[in-house]
Amino acid sequence: MGVSPDTAQGLLDELFLISRALRRNLAQPEEGRLLPGGISVLVNLESAGPCRQVDLAAQIGISASAMSRHITELVADGYVLRNTDPDDGRAIRVEVSSTGHELLGRIRESRIQGLQEVMADWTQDDAERARHILHTLRSQLIARDSRNAAADHQKHSEERIDVQ
Repeated sequence: MGVSPDTAQGLLDELFLISRALRRNLAQPEEGRLLPGGISVLVNLESAGPCRQVDLAAQIGISASAMSRHITELVADGYVLRNTDPDDGRAIRVEVSSTGHELLGRIRESRIQGLQEVMADWTQDDAERARHILHTLRSQLIARDSRNAAADHQKHSEERIDVQ
């Protein structure tokens, strides 16, 4: 069976509480000026590189309208640039501006320093084990999401065929 329901619930609780503690303890004042999730959008856009908003929204798993609000705010603050898509002149691509890269650099530096302070009594091996376990969990969640998305796509394809 693997993990008991009580252990799974305890882990979910800890992950939720860790997420809140990270935001409270490691957030930089500049982050508070953005919509909740704005930094996540910026980080994901930096990772994706120049792309269409709709593609970024799908990658992150948020609605196109939520992405539009984030991008509008990030553009207004100078963290994101909108440019014509060179492959399709009618489409717009977004990308992180130099100001956005600078903001992410400051945030990363501040968060790293804060986490190092919190983990001052950890060994390097402890930190590596924790990172490995969390990486494995995230990878398995992503794989599950991909499997579910593929199954949903297959189901909807079959439904379209049945309707026709």
